[in-house]
Amino acid sequence: MKTLKLKKLSLTAAYNFLRKHYLVILGIIFGLLICLNLLIYYQYVYLTMKAQPEPTIEKVVIDQETLEKVLNNLDIRLKNLVRIRLTNYSDPFR
Repeated sequence: MKTLKLKKLSLTAAYNFLRKHYLVILGIIFGLLICLNLLIYYQYVYLTMKAQPEPTIEKVVIDQETLEKVLNNLDIRLKNLVRIRLTNYSDPFR
């Protein structure tokens, strides 16, 4: 059985490799970033603009008792507002 001998990676060898191939590495990173941006644009802009939601028309059922209570409450509030606006208060600073 053969054993694999692994070379120890020295910092100078890594530095020399990165110095020699930095343009290729930067190009790959830049290309991946462009692909990621295109994917995000496609998912969140293009598909959103292309989709046409279908309107759903549902019949709204209104409970008459609740409607009457709400309308009576609004009428009472309106009467109170008119009463308050028409009330003349004495000026406490005179």
